[in-house]
Amino acid sequence: MAAKWIELDVTRQETIDNAAQQVLNDYGRLDILINNAGVRLEGEPPSQTLMTKMRETFETNFFGPFAVTKAFLPLLKNSDKARIVSVSSRMGSFGKPLPVPSRLAYTTSKAALNMMTVQFDKEFRTQNWNIKINSVDPGNYPPPTKAARAIVHFATLPDDGPSGAFFDSEKNQMPW
Repeated sequence: MAAKWIELDVTRQETIDNAAQQVLNDYGRLDILINNAGVRLEGEPPSQTLMTKMRETFETNFFGPFAVTKAFLPLLKNSDKARIVSVSSRMGSFGKPLPVPSRLAYTTSKAALNMMTVQFDKEFRTQNWNIKINSVDPGNYPPPTKAARAIVHFATLPDDGPSGAFFDSEKNQMPW
């Protein structure tokens, strides 16, 4: 297996498009897409969160993965069994909300990312595309090797594996 560096900044559409074109030219397909960009810029209560922080956070945490997924979708459709993993956070879960009102931009951007997972999964199933998509919370600042375990697990699912769901670092399904 060989690795190749390709520039891709999720906040710059031209780099997304160029990366997708380069993968198309070099390989003709993409088997695994991991949406792992993310920022957390704030910690103040919602009423004190600046609109600029909201926009910047959503640009990286939601609009970026959305743009990347759309750009690479034709390449994923060319794969025999494509997998998409979006790195999310339990902080974006309605079922396990934070006990204090903080991090409005981060939590809502991750909730939006989770809903993107659900909506793409519905489309993939309706179209009978062999693409599985899941959101994964790697845990709260774990070592990279531990954080990667669940992500790699869902990136290499068998055909009968789950799709359209949200999982924690121990591979347990989480509430949306």
